[in-house]
Amino acid sequence: MNTSAHASDCQDELASRLPGSSCNRAFTLSVTEAEFSTTLAGKPAPPGRRWLTLDVRFENWMPGDLVFALSYQEALLVASLERQLYLLVDDQLVVRPEVWENPEPSGHLADDFILPRTGAYRQGKVSYAVPDQPLNKLSLHYYHDQYAPIRVTLLENSDARQASRVEDDDVQGHDLFAMTLDRVQRLEQWQGQSAPPGMQWLVADLRGQSRWRTDVDARALDVKADISQKESLSRVMEYIEAPGLIQVVADGRHAYSRHAELSSLADDPAFLPATWAGGQAVFAVPEDSQTLELVAYMPQFGGKDISMDIRPTLRFPIEQGEPLPPLNAHQVIEDSPVPLALHEAEWVDGFADQLSDDEGALLRLEVSLRNLSEVGGMMNLSERLKPLSPDGEWLGTYLRGPLALEEPFWLPANDEKRVVTLLYRFQGAPADKVEMEYSGISLSETLTITPR
Repeated sequence: MNTSAHASDCQDELASRLPGSSCNRAFTLSVTEAEFSTTLAGKPAPPGRRWLTLDVRFENWMPGDLVFALSYQEALLVASLERQLYLLVDDQLVVRPEVWENPEPSGHLADDFILPRTGAYRQGKVSYAVPDQPLNKLSLHYYHDQYAPIRVTLLENSDARQASRVEDDDVQGHDLFAMTLDRVQRLEQWQGQSAPPGMQWLVADLRGQSRWRTDVDARALDVKADISQKESLSRVMEYIEAPGLIQVVADGRHAYSRHAELSSLADDPAFLPATWAGGQAVFAVPEDSQTLELVAYMPQFGGKDISMDIRPTLRFPIEQGEPLPPLNAHQVIEDSPVPLALHEAEWVDGFADQLSDDEGALLRLEVSLRNLSEVGGMMNLSERLKPLSPDGEWLGTYLRGPLALEEPFWLPANDEKRVVTLLYRFQGAPADKVEMEYSGISLSETLTITPR
């Protein structure tokens, strides 16, 4: 791929279309310049991406009919560029701006600022990590919680491939947003990185659309509206995540969270109104898995007039093969509402990146957890199952692969089983029996384990 050539072509086409501007009843947003780069203030772009830096200008032109008739403040707050100013790439990918703790030396805009009066403006740079490939459509979208959204078209190639049509049968959602799984690939390499041994990259193109609406003064949207009328305004809906709420579940047992560096889908995806867009979520999954399902859990949402009701889990089947045989449980701890079952215990010479040596032995435990409550939660097994002897130490929690599992991890509600491996090191030779201390939700007890 000739990166410099397609970057130059895109740069020239952007330059030919700028400056561009658009407005609502309170703000004008203008884009005057655009520049691509591989590093930004010394920071390299993520794998498979490059930086696009835009020179933008926000101007306050608050009209008198809002100030005097509705007692609006003349000063306007741009509360958070990270959650108000999005770049839409090829009508498919939503990109947040890079946020700077100290923006002044680089000329970047602060994440929030005030335009104190009509005619006041703020000008500076905003930067986005965009795909390092030819781009056909680019538009900058500004959303406010009180005024109509603003769209500035930056690039529009008439020969561009149209975004995939979203069929109703492929959509799942609730009152706040809907999602669809547009395309899935299983690959040995992605963005120049090989999958871990025994694993493949699963690249899921997730699209979403906001369904969230709030009431605002109609006059803020339309100068001809009645002064007392209210209107419904479409809002951006953010899927604020605890770690691992979007998972790929393999064989109904092992839940894999996405690879943050290789995924273009943001950590907290923002779904825009009237546009099916999102990004690619990349997961490492076992290459010999029989069934795969992408699952998005919805514990709760925060925002104006949003109920605390738990929204339904969204499930997208990817592969449906023969189910694995059930696991035998050697010991069960009936900890309510999260029972733990021990399936395997063995001394091993090595596991993942750990090796036994003359001074210590490795103990591998395969356990499963079930959450019998109606509410999911974060789980930390390293604190729940500890060696009773001071000669033992926890080394890590792993998924099948083996792949390290960061704690705490999300344990869903409604009796979904999750199988993980726990690895410990004990000083001295392997023992016939090991005592573990279990500290749970409803009980604490000593567990005697007989490894093979």
